Parts: sequence; structure tokens; C-alpha cells
Amino acid sequence: MTLRLCKILLVSAAALFSSLVVFNNLVDYQSNYLYVMHVMSMDTTGYGEQASWRAIHNPWLWQMVYGLIIAIEAAVAILCWLGVIKMLRNVRGDFHSGKQLAVLGLTLGVVLWFLVFMGISGEWFLAWQSKSWNGIQPGFRVATLFLLMLIFISQEEK
Repeated sequence: MTLRLCKILLVSAAALFSSLVVFNNLVDYQSNYLYVMHVMSMDTTGYGEQASWRAIHNPWLWQMVYGLIIAIEAAVAILCWLGVIKMLRNVRGDFHSGKQLAVLGLTLGVVLWFLVFMGISGEWFLAWQSKSWNGIQPGFRVATLFLLMLIFISQEEK
């Protein structure tokens, strides 16, 4: 029972974290929108001519990408919250099958923070070169924590 409660607590923490990220992105829209704008326009990376074709200078596309990021973050939060509810309902029964939504939410979180912030932002748009708009380390921290939770959550309880 202790392991099950620990798993529920961790998924609750991931759900709350993701909910707070969505809340902050909606309430303080401009702060993280500026991140997307600077990363996609590559205006703080010092990119050379070889990479200049990657830069996107279209505010409509910046808005669309930022909206997609927020939507994925919201999906992570919703899946994790639904996973918490399902695990609580199955805490004394078939707990392993109750973890499916949590596993989906955590996996989506890993994909988001790894692929979008480390892969696309960091490598495609060369954000690793930016001193002011580099989301690689925060992306790594979140992706790693979610992955560790995913590994722990996925294990069957004995």
C-alpha cells in the first residue's frame, strides 16, 4: 500500500506542476511567449549564415507554436490528474491497470520537455547558443524528473 500511495503522490505532484505551468503561461502569457519568439527568430543565438534559414520571423507562427505548447502542457496536467483519480479508485484493487492515464501523461511530459525544449528549441533553433533564452537546462530537469517518475510508476507493486 505504501508504494501505491507514493506513486499517487508523485503523479499528483506532476499534475500540480503541469497545472501551474499552464496557469502561469495563461496568466503571464507574455513572459514565455517572448521565449518562443526569441528562440524561433534565433535573434539571441548569434547564428551564422549557414543556420539563418531556420529562423522564423512570423508572429502568427510564434502564437500558434506557443498555443500548442500550452495545449500539450494542459494535456499532461489533465492526464496526470485523471491518472491520480483512477489510481485512487483502484488503490485496493487492480492498481496497475489504473496507472494507464498517469503513464500517458508522464510520457507526454517527457516528450514535450525533451523534444520541444531540448531538441527543437535547443538544437534546431540553436537556443544552446543563447545566454538569455536557453530552455535546455529547465527542459532537461523536467524531462528527467518525469522520466524517473514514469519508470517508478510503471513498475508493478509486489
